[in-house]
Amino acid sequence: MTISSAEAGRVEALLRFIDGSPTPYHAVRTAGTRLDASGFIRLRLDERWESGFTRAVVPLGDGAIIAFDAGPGGLDGVRDGIVVLAAHTDSPSLRVREQAVSWRKGCLCLPTEIYGGPIRSTWLDRELGVAGRVSTRDGTVHLVRLEETAIIPNLAIHLNRKVNEGFEYNPHDHLVALLASDPAASDAKGVEVLRELVAAAAGVEATAIAEFELLLHDAARGCFVGHDRSIYTGSRIDNLAGCFTNLEAFLAPGGTRPRMLVLYNHEEVGSVSGEGAQSGVLEAVVRRLINLAGGDVQDLEVALARSTVVSNDAAHAFHPAFAGKHDPDYAPMLGGGPALKTSGLYRYATTTDGAAAFAGACERADVPMQRASNRSDMPSGSTVGPITWARTGMRTVDVGIPILAMHSIRECAGARDVDLMIRALTAYLQ
Repeated sequence: MTISSAEAGRVEALLRFIDGSPTPYHAVRTAGTRLDASGFIRLRLDERWESGFTRAVVPLGDGAIIAFDAGPGGLDGVRDGIVVLAAHTDSPSLRVREQAVSWRKGCLCLPTEIYGGPIRSTWLDRELGVAGRVSTRDGTVHLVRLEETAIIPNLAIHLNRKVNEGFEYNPHDHLVALLASDPAASDAKGVEVLRELVAAAAGVEATAIAEFELLLHDAARGCFVGHDRSIYTGSRIDNLAGCFTNLEAFLAPGGTRPRMLVLYNHEEVGSVSGEGAQSGVLEAVVRRLINLAGGDVQDLEVALARSTVVSNDAAHAFHPAFAGKHDPDYAPMLGGGPALKTSGLYRYATTTDGAAAFAGACERADVPMQRASNRSDMPSGSTVGPITWARTGMRTVDVGIPILAMHSIRECAGARDVDLMIRALTAYLQ
């Protein structure tokens, strides 16, 4: 099935977004730059807000962000409820253990710590980028992306004869990246070498660095695959595709109700942080908006009860080589449209009224909607939807783009689904 030029353009824009977002911090900067260019003002949680604005961006630390557009009704319209698009900026990855960097038999080794639940074996034998953030002694935070790349080499099959029978990679011992080779180097700490590279990437002196945090990421850019470009592959599709499609719909013109974009961090490790969905920051921002509009506690409760949330996170697509892992009635296909995610245990927040609302939006946008649910004998993952629903009481529906190889360093998805999801979300907002 050949995709249209418009659908291809959406995928290419997504891949540029992903390429510019090797860490959650870069993803927030990328999204924030788009919002700044669209006329949103910047507000801070550690400062008082004054009325008079209708469109604003609120950074939540370095890895999360909230944006708000009051629409034509101004802040007074918040009392009638907000339409919220939520996603998360983080993806499974490997975090560098900076203080453990050392020379070992002529190799500069970067020990790592697992973040989230990556498929470990996919991180080996490939070029890995190094990116993160640096805090300097004057309190400035710099986002960095090293020119240098690293690799985690496998052990040769001659030394690990049973590797193809299912080998468990120990996260502490085996997931060690190599950044350089120098036979003349003595075994010793190598953190100062890494610090110099980080300083160069940040454009500061090494002595100015107070702390730094680095993550490894796939250094290769995403691309189309297949004879008809109907599939694309890339890293961090889960969940930068959710961030990107939410952002595109949020910035689309039209609609009269107040809207909000919430890009949380730390979903892959449980959302328990000041930047995560369990922080309560969404309710806090709505409370401030209600106060600026002259409302009280009851107005806040009414606004929350009248609000709705679309939690947009990747869904499991049908895998033809593992058909038995799916319920055929709830196995969305690549390119078949957004998937409505349900769980009898409410690992997803979708209820019948939320499902009806999203299905109606898909119908208005002429977008096919699919359904996703795990087999009854297989536990489901979860996302920010149930947490947001429980904390705020906002009616929530969980949806996502179907993808394969979720949590691999390299995932793949249907090219048509990016445009279809944006159209569905836009219709939901309007």
